Amino acid sequence: MKKVVSIITPAYHCEETIDRTYRSIRSQTFENWEWVVVEDHSPDDSYERIKAIAEKDERVVVLRTPVNSGAAVARNVGIAAANGRYIAFLDADDFWDSKKLEKQIQFMEEKGAAFSFTNYRVCYNGGKCKPFLVRKDEIRYADLLKTVDIGCLTAMYDSEKLGKRYMPLDCPKREDHGAWLDITRDGTIAYRLPEILATYTIAGSSVSSNKFKMFSCQYRLYRRHENFGRLKSLFFTILVTINKILKSLKLVLKKEHDCEEYTQID
Repeated sequence: MKKVVSIITPAYHCEETIDRTYRSIRSQTFENWEWVVVEDHSPDDSYERIKAIAEKDERVVVLRTPVNSGAAVARNVGIAAANGRYIAFLDADDFWDSKKLEKQIQFMEEKGAAFSFTNYRVCYNGGKCKPFLVRKDEIRYADLLKTVDIGCLTAMYDSEKLGKRYMPLDCPKREDHGAWLDITRDGTIAYRLPEILATYTIAGSSVSSNKFKMFSCQYRLYRRHENFGRLKSLFFTILVTINKILKSLKLVLKKEHDCEEYTQID
């Protein structure tokens, strides 16, 4: 039976986190979903752990890349296999609040939106969480050139309205930003559901925590994917970096919450 929502998860080296991610999906109050997990040849027992989950839940679809290919390729394999009208994304170390799907689908139906996102919280090394709040209710292409506000774990698009939209492969580590630029370039608006409905985890060795690598990847997004000249690419990269630093400073000032209160998922 065709599902309403397809949840796409690239899985790599996630044997310690994938169960929690699955529990957050299983606990959704909206139950008409499929979870398409694409295992990307992890060196640990991730594949076996995911297969064990699928054996107990027929809504879980497990695929595997022929060789380790990166998150963008893995997500695209999942999107190609998806059967749902709505396409949502959740990485294998992140998780959702239980009403995330229910509230976001209702929000999109009420607004007639083809593309939406929510606020989320950031959790550092499994320790303290802080809210990441986007202030704009509507985000357009011009906005996305200057800032990175749409968290991949909160994004959802309607494939009946937009068709299946894939992650570009010419901007590694920034493929989700590239995808949102592709979606909005033709005038599609990303609408914000102003609730915190997801938790994004940052490990010390992640790309998000490596500022130089982040700058380099962002520059390649503009240079290769948007085909901007060097100066224009550098300008927007610097602008995004400044905006990100300002948001990080605001995040530092926000009140901390213990992640434990968000990780107790049935």
